[in-house]
Amino acid sequence: MSFTYPTYLWALLGLLVPIAVHLWSKKEAKTIKIGSIQLLSESKSKQSSSIQLNELWLLLLRMLIISVLTLVLAKPIWNSRIDNASLTYLVEPDLSQNKNFMTRLDSLADEQEIRLFKKGFPLWEYDSYYSRVVAIPDYWSLASETDLLNTDSIVVFTKGYARGIKGSRPQTDHQIKWVVIDSAQTVEKPLIAYQNEKDLQLYSALGNSNKVEVSSGQITLGSEYAVNSSGDSLRITNKGNAIKVPLVIQKPLDIAIFYKDSLANDKRFFEAAFATLEEYLDREIKVESNMDTVVPKKKKYDITVWLSEKPVPNSYQKLLFYKKDSVANSLIEEGSEANTFVLTKRISAENAIEQRLVENILDILYVNKELDELVSEADIRQVTETELQTNFKPSTTKRPKLGRFNLLPYLWVLLFTLLLVERLVAYLKKQ
Repeated sequence: MSFTYPTYLWALLGLLVPIAVHLWSKKEAKTIKIGSIQLLSESKSKQSSSIQLNELWLLLLRMLIISVLTLVLAKPIWNSRIDNASLTYLVEPDLSQNKNFMTRLDSLADEQEIRLFKKGFPLWEYDSYYSRVVAIPDYWSLASETDLLNTDSIVVFTKGYARGIKGSRPQTDHQIKWVVIDSAQTVEKPLIAYQNEKDLQLYSALGNSNKVEVSSGQITLGSEYAVNSSGDSLRITNKGNAIKVPLVIQKPLDIAIFYKDSLANDKRFFEAAFATLEEYLDREIKVESNMDTVVPKKKKYDITVWLSEKPVPNSYQKLLFYKKDSVANSLIEEGSEANTFVLTKRISAENAIEQRLVENILDILYVNKELDELVSEADIRQVTETELQTNFKPSTTKRPKLGRFNLLPYLWVLLFTLLLVERLVAYLKKQ
């Protein structure tokens, strides 16, 4: 047995309190004046002994209550030795939906554990594949938790989705054998629609175990495509099946460029870059170019380009400003504050192409952020067993596997029962 808070055991010194109370609370005998004792018969001391015995039981009850209350505060845990399983199969929840796969696995594991590869590693049950599974496990985070399993060997059956690998490769006490099951699945689904002044574009994703591709096409509203009454979703009807995708209204992009005479050439490169993006995105981009002597409007632009040495305006949504940095590796780098970017050198025809000025500006605009968030739903790319492999670090000491049993609920029941009995005895004895 072990205790979560062993320092509370000092409270057992409180056992001295009821002992002291019982010793010091002796009542003085009451004197009754009588005329003669000749007519009184002799009595045995049974009644006196009985009274002393009942008081002793009351003392023991109170001492037991203090002892149990101390144990409740210390939170005892009963430890027992547990035998390790020889082999444990961990199955990704998505695979557990496949009845045929689980049937074949069950025939190979008559004496081995089959658990789901999810938080807590619950035992697999025959009806578990009827539950709906959405989230992809965090493989490496779960792998680090397998050290808590009482088993000699672990085999993990997984689909090995690339987006399930997060963080750094962990170390585990168990040598895990990863088995990636090729899903041979292709996912094709509409993701989102964008509407601007010119047309309505529908973006769809096509994903398989090797890649995920995003395509777009112009659509026309009609029987197959319809916008809902609130205007925030698009209803797509195909062969009697209807689905909804988000609909985003794209307004023209507003760009402000402020420059000084010596950086007028750089301003022209930015204007050309935004003109290229307007054609590429098929979306209107309004560019306002002003000298740095003009007071900036209070309007928040999608990007404010500041090509001047004067103080940067406080009101901006995204800011790209010029600050020469001879040791910088790229033409545009992230600034020290959120939504700020730094132009590290003067723009020329050479570095505008070599260091991809247009692509950098497109990344800053982040015009299709909603699309990027939805693409992951169609990302079913898989990795190999080698890419999933964790670092095995054998334990240098052989520690016995112990099972932990919480005694606290039973102690509360015992404490409540003792309090009732103590009150009953005290009432009967008028203590």
